[in-house]
Amino acid sequence: MLAVLALTPGCAESADVWGYDVELARTKLRERRYEPFLSLDFSEIDTSEAQRLGDGSAYYLALIFERAGLQQESLRLLQQSWTADPEPWRRRSLIALLERQLAAEHYQDTLLLSRQALEHYGEDSEIAFYSLEALYRAASYADLLAGIEARETAAPVSPADEAGRWIPGIDIALWHAVAAYRLQKPDWIDRFYAVFSDYPATAHHARLFLFARNQGDILPRFDRRQRLLIEARYHLADGRSDQSARLFRTLIDDAAADAEQAVELTGSALLPDLGRALTAGGDWRLSAPAIEKLLNVVAGRVSREQLARLYEYLGRVQRSGGNRAAALSSFRRALELDNRGADRDRVAWYVLQLLISGEPAAAVGFLETHAGGFHGPSRFNGLLDELASQLVRRRDWSALQRAERALDGNVDEGSLAQYAVINAAAARAGLAAARDRDDEHYLRRAREQWHNPYYALVAAVLLDAARGMLDGHGGPPVNPAVEGSLLPDADAAQAAQRGDDQAADCALAAYVAGYFAHGLLVEGYLAARLYEADLPDRALVEYAAIIAESGNYLDSLRLMDVVVRRSSRVPPREWAYLMYPRAFAQEMAAVIQAERLEPELFYALVREESYFSADISSHVGAIGLAQLMPATAAEVARAMRLENPDLIDPQTNLSLGARYLRAQIDRFGSLQDALLAYNAGPTRVRRWRAQNGTLPPLLYQEAVPFHETRHYVRKILVSAAFYGRLYGGVEPDTVFMQLFGEP
Repeated sequence: MLAVLALTPGCAESADVWGYDVELARTKLRERRYEPFLSLDFSEIDTSEAQRLGDGSAYYLALIFERAGLQQESLRLLQQSWTADPEPWRRRSLIALLERQLAAEHYQDTLLLSRQALEHYGEDSEIAFYSLEALYRAASYADLLAGIEARETAAPVSPADEAGRWIPGIDIALWHAVAAYRLQKPDWIDRFYAVFSDYPATAHHARLFLFARNQGDILPRFDRRQRLLIEARYHLADGRSDQSARLFRTLIDDAAADAEQAVELTGSALLPDLGRALTAGGDWRLSAPAIEKLLNVVAGRVSREQLARLYEYLGRVQRSGGNRAAALSSFRRALELDNRGADRDRVAWYVLQLLISGEPAAAVGFLETHAGGFHGPSRFNGLLDELASQLVRRRDWSALQRAERALDGNVDEGSLAQYAVINAAAARAGLAAARDRDDEHYLRRAREQWHNPYYALVAAVLLDAARGMLDGHGGPPVNPAVEGSLLPDADAAQAAQRGDDQAADCALAAYVAGYFAHGLLVEGYLAARLYEADLPDRALVEYAAIIAESGNYLDSLRLMDVVVRRSSRVPPREWAYLMYPRAFAQEMAAVIQAERLEPELFYALVREESYFSADISSHVGAIGLAQLMPATAAEVARAMRLENPDLIDPQTNLSLGARYLRAQIDRFGSLQDALLAYNAGPTRVRRWRAQNGTLPPLLYQEAVPFHETRHYVRKILVSAAFYGRLYGGVEPDTVFMQLFGEP
């Protein structure tokens, strides 16, 4: 059985591990009761007994011992895993051993182990690079050059290759440059300059530049143009885009009289860094003329794609400098030149963003012309939301209908659903003319999609078809500790031996599951996120259930977000219970009753504010479960006669949050405005109500000018609908009426 909580025994002749019954040992590990193992005298035990716990246990035990500061014991267990475990644990233990040897400056041991491993793994780039790094750090430059030559002969690398912690192309280039310099090879100058001329700016450039400056005899060997380029990439790699931009502008000035040099600046290795520096460099009044100068020199000498990138960079510089009209002109020129997908989408995004900010109706015209050419439509979702809000605030119902027609078939169903709901709501309120098809046609499409659950629910309410919508199938979530694994019945090693197509995925699931079987929940979560694209939904759901069982709702919910986001359907009930847990139930019940709040709505608010993480802080300083700003919390605490409230304490934070929400409900007489005020502040809500309060509640919600606040209320409606249905038998249309009133 491949399972999170029942690993396959490795040895049948003995039922104990280091004096403990195997099943008891597994239970202790799963429950993170590590003390008996950490107190073992490793000089008296046989590390091979770890195999009796199952494949990979030696690897996970090594991590447990390392976390406890027992380094030698950890290394012995990694060695055990490397010599006795099957894949994928064998290779992962090997990499861990190599990493620790390198960090400890045991370079000879690193060389020996990597060479031994290559006899088994063949031309494995990551393992080979440990040996090259060891030679470099040990200053064994002749051997390093020989190793590089052998490596390049066996497996040539490209600048885009990756191998673990290395970027092979530039790492080899850097090592080769330093080794050639140290050995005074005839080509050391060319090797050194190639690092800066042939590769995009990375931390490697900062390392090599500082090395060169410290030597004193390297930089003077280059001419002015080369030194400018070397320094420009060094500053860019080290985060000083303003200095890099200044140097690139000087390079452009120098190249104005030399078309060949100008063309070199637009090459594939240089142009992205030039654009990155000039667009982020700050002094846009100087950068825009520099790009225009470069354009004038290279026109007719470079490809359409290169010209398109230059016009894009010019537009970005002009946009940053506030020259909207010039930026639009440059971006439009880039669109004319470049028909490629991702690059064209990026430029189209800038055009659309500029039009929305100044001429929303013109933005609709742009969509009518260009939406059919979107390569990755999801890139535009945020802009389409902003466009809809702008048009609602302007009461431009005709443009909203035109936009919906332009988007139909060209964007994901979630964005289209937003326009369908807005247009239907406007038509029902008598604000917009009837469309060429019945509103129900568009609303049914909106209801059937789940890319954007808010608009699916709202469409269902408008169609009077929301009852039972969230019932899904199945029951409460399975507790893996009680019910067993949700993973498929398959043994990773057996699958690998059979050569099944799913063997690799099965082994990967077993590897990630092993973290949870050994109580390593943080590491398990990180591994699940790292390999989320290759793990089945049922595995991620099981991991989320185990994490939630530990009380870490934040990581559990983040993992469930991954599952739900890629499913694009109403989640089954097993998932829904994990997505909408009744965390802190006792504390929540007390404050809900005290402040006369609807349970589903306050649970939804706390979920969306903090994902039930009691000690979380936002980037603006909001704290705790209800995400209270300290000043707001202090004001509410004074009213409640609480002295020095601890905002990390769940009961205190929830009490203050519930009281503040109740105060907003009483102030505005509207739950919708209360939630808007909770997120954006009462002053803004009074202004929004004065500007757009005559609109129906659904359209008033769309007219809120802050995307974050619009989305905040949307998320609360969806969460409240699930909480109501899962725990109170409340239908979505009832929750809708609580929030918005009659549809």
